[in-house]
Amino acid sequence: MLYLFIIVGSMLLIALLNVLYALPAFADGGYIWVAISTVLGTVSVIAWDGIQAFLIRRLLPERMFAPSASPFSVSKRERALYRRMRVNEWKDLIPELGGFTNFHKSEFSSPSDAGYLARFLLESNYGVAIHLANAALGFLILLLPWCSELAIGLPIALVNLVLSLLPVIILRFNTAPLRNLYLRSIKKANASTAP
Repeated sequence: MLYLFIIVGSMLLIALLNVLYALPAFADGGYIWVAISTVLGTVSVIAWDGIQAFLIRRLLPERMFAPSASPFSVSKRERALYRRMRVNEWKDLIPELGGFTNFHKSEFSSPSDAGYLARFLLESNYGVAIHLANAALGFLILLLPWCSELAIGLPIALVNLVLSLLPVIILRFNTAPLRNLYLRSIKKANASTAP
C-alpha cells in the first residue's frame, strides 16, 4: 500500500510542480498535457519494469541465479551497511511480489530444508537482478514522446530508481543468513548420507 501512495503522490507532485514552474515549456493545453504525460510516464515505467522482469526470467539461464552464484554474495561490510540503514525496521513496508512466481519471500517456512532454501535464494537472486535492471533501465522512458520533457520523465525515472533499489537492499540484506542456512543444511544432508 505504501508504494501505491508513493506512486500516486509522486504523480501529483510532478504534475503540480510542472504546472507551477514549467508550464510555459508545454504547448497549448499545457495543463492537460502535463497530467496525461505524468500518468502515461508512470504507467510506462511500470510496464517497462514488468517487461524487463519477464525477459530476465525467460531469457537468462537459471544457473546465473543459483544459490552459490558469486555476483549475489554479500560481504560482511555490505550487510553492516544495511544494518546501519535499519532495514529490519522498514522492510515490511516494501511490497513483496513473489506471487508472480508462486514463491513468497515474505514467508519463511522451512529453514532447514536445503531445497526450499535453494529456491528462496534463487528467487532472491532473480529479484536483485530484476530490480537493479529496473532501477538502471527505467531512465529509458525519457525516450518516449510523453516523457521527453525532462521535467516529467526524469522525476518519474528517479522515483522508479528509488522504489526499485529498496527491494534490492532488503533482498541483499537477507541473502547472507539465507546462504549460511543453505550451506549448513547441505553439510547436514551430506553428513547424514555419508557411509
